[in-house]
Amino acid sequence: MNFTKLKNYMDVLLEKYHVPGVDCIVYKEHEMVFRYFAGMSDIENNKRMTGDELYLIFSMTKMLTCTCALQLFEQGKYLMDDCVSKYLPEFEKMRISSDFTENTNAKEITTGSTSGENITLTENGYAKNPITIKDLFTMGAGLDYDLNAKGIKDALSKGQTSTRELVGAISQTVLGFEPGTRFRYSLCHDVLGALIEVWSGKTFGEYMKENIFEPLGMSNTFFGLPKDEKTLSRMAARYIHDENKLPKRLPLECAYILSDEYQSGGAGLTSCADDYALFLDALSCGGIGKNGNRILSSATVELMKTNHLTGKQIDDFYLLRPGYGYGLGVRTHLDPTRSGSLSPIGEFGWDGAAGAFSMVDTKNQLSMTYFQHIHNWDVRIQTEMRNALYSCLD
Repeated sequence: MNFTKLKNYMDVLLEKYHVPGVDCIVYKEHEMVFRYFAGMSDIENNKRMTGDELYLIFSMTKMLTCTCALQLFEQGKYLMDDCVSKYLPEFEKMRISSDFTENTNAKEITTGSTSGENITLTENGYAKNPITIKDLFTMGAGLDYDLNAKGIKDALSKGQTSTRELVGAISQTVLGFEPGTRFRYSLCHDVLGALIEVWSGKTFGEYMKENIFEPLGMSNTFFGLPKDEKTLSRMAARYIHDENKLPKRLPLECAYILSDEYQSGGAGLTSCADDYALFLDALSCGGIGKNGNRILSSATVELMKTNHLTGKQIDDFYLLRPGYGYGLGVRTHLDPTRSGSLSPIGEFGWDGAAGAFSMVDTKNQLSMTYFQHIHNWDVRIQTEMRNALYSCLD
């Protein structure tokens, strides 16, 4: 394997796409076969990338959340068709809107152009379909990504700041469609975080630490921002592409972290390339980590990467990622004629608002972890990066 083309593409990101710094790792069969970092971690303070940077990983949190939930699925804590209200009673009777559901905002959320949607909804009685656990995994619940919703604001004003309390507030959402009928990128995986607490009897963060971070040796991944100055100094500065596609500095914060106590299953983690690469390597090798510890069975990894969308749902998702379906919290490759991707059918992963990107290929036991820290990025870089990788494998 000669990774010159992938290395050259990383340099294209710096030069053509004006990404301040790039950080990339490729694993194959538990071996790190490519490691590259370049550019600046902090432009204003002239700090170059060292490969030791920490990042707000935003929606790259989702794959870890879904892995935790799937571990508990393996333990028989629930079934996919179970109603969410069986475990979180406040989700039993959900209001539903009569307005047309707008799904195009998902691109703006995933690329970091906006921190959340604000849709005016017209109430029209209650949903006929209950929200199931599978609906949460597949973004089919009808929820939204409105971080300024009245229910959330009211809960915070009353001092209700825990994961369980704020997910309870999310239950006041007016659904945009009947659960199970459409796809809409939303706070579904935040609700999964609260369910993990119910099923495990632990806080979400404790469960994830004990069952993923510690078994895989991920010692630099945690919820929220660093609390001590030494660790905080490792954070890459955060930017957004301005109207001229040049980096503009942003405050080091994550809008999806609703309180200091809230552990967002959708976007709450801080991590680094070395840590996240260990997680993706484990998935690519059937759930077994580089150190031999297993986090999922190979059968569960297969279930995770299988497309679970049907009918109008797949049409919705193609607007976001053409040629890909959506499994249990991950995009999954279905049609190379639509995607333009060189990866095999079943390649899967997700991305983050500041440009982080993950790719898992169980056929070749291959994974790629990519981090940058700039929002409002061009979604085309995912296909270009993926294809650069596969062109290196012959």
